[in-house]
Order: sequence, then C-alpha cells, then structure tokens
Amino acid sequence: MTFSRSAFFLELSSKFTEEDKRLHMTWSFWLTLSALLFWPAIWAFTTVFLIGFAKECWDSRYGSGFCMFDLLANLMGTTLALIFSWLLPGTLFHS
Repeated sequence: MTFSRSAFFLELSSKFTEEDKRLHMTWSFWLTLSALLFWPAIWAFTTVFLIGFAKECWDSRYGSGFCMFDLLANLMGTTLALIFSWLLPGTLFHS
C-alpha cells in the first residue's frame, strides 16, 4: 500500500466537506471553550481530545467505525478554541 502526501491532502479536503466532520470541529470547539472556563489549557485540551477519542472507540465497536479524519476534526476544533481564547482580551478563560 503506497501513501503519498498529495493523496492525503486531496482526501482531507474532500472529507472536511462532510457534515460529520463539521460537527466534530464545532463540538470540539465549544467543549474546549467551556472547559477553559474551569481548567488550564492543557487539561481542557486533553479532556476534550480524550472525549473525542472515546467517541471514536465507541464508533469502532457500535457505530460506523473508527475514523482518523474525525480525530483530526476534533484536533482542529480544539486548537481553534485555544487560539480563540488566547486572542480574546480579559481574563474570562482560565490561564
């Protein structure tokens, strides 16, 4: 099985047009922002990422199957939330 970077990015761009991937990004974004109200960034990031990972493990057993692109969408949503929280002025989020 051969793997090329260009094939990966072509697949990635088509995957992120799916509604499921947008939901993963959206939920990860809002869960991370919510977690940042109470926890430091590393705890919030880790907790939300592990929730997404647990959901994918559940999917592998009972749902549509484990999907690395779902985990990547979770990672993107969580990272965007961290960046967003750092760009906002004030002390709303835990540092």
